[in-house]
Amino acid sequence: MTVRGEWAMKAVAVIGAAILTSGCGGVTDNPYNFSDEEIAAAAESLSGRPTLAVTERHVTDALVRISEAVAAIAPDVRWRWHRERSQGGGCPGPYAYTEGLSVTTQVLLSDNPIGDADWPAVLAAARAIATDAGMDRLDVHADRPGRHDVTFAGGDGNRITFGTYRAAAIRGITGCRHP
Repeated sequence: MTVRGEWAMKAVAVIGAAILTSGCGGVTDNPYNFSDEEIAAAAESLSGRPTLAVTERHVTDALVRISEAVAAIAPDVRWRWHRERSQGGGCPGPYAYTEGLSVTTQVLLSDNPIGDADWPAVLAAARAIATDAGMDRLDVHADRPGRHDVTFAGGDGNRITFGTYRAAAIRGITGCRHP
């Protein structure tokens, strides 16, 4: 065997050993692998939830109610529908292996941002509406003068993102549902 051939054999052996001992390629430790039982449980849980169309209307209704509450508190904020809704993936974990789908609603957009003086009242009103719609968890992503960004989320996967910076925007995403 030539020196070059010997070197190539050793390199392949070292790389193979590194892969086997590093955990890379380990099937059982992969967080994206789900058992048949987990997938079946996820699929079964979808049967007890409203359809995708009903859930989309529910989330969109909450968006509209939030926009109306904001307009009552901060009249300079004027909303318009922006972008198209999208339907497709977005189902996390074992739901990704089911027939479930998710919808991202159109965005309600205002070219005028929500002022810092109005933000506490706007956030309180939006939180009450989101909670009433089943999205009772609040995740704050940014909260500083001139920039506020939050997500309201529910245990069923529905969520609303809401924020203001140079503009203001509200967007809804449904949880995974049967079409």
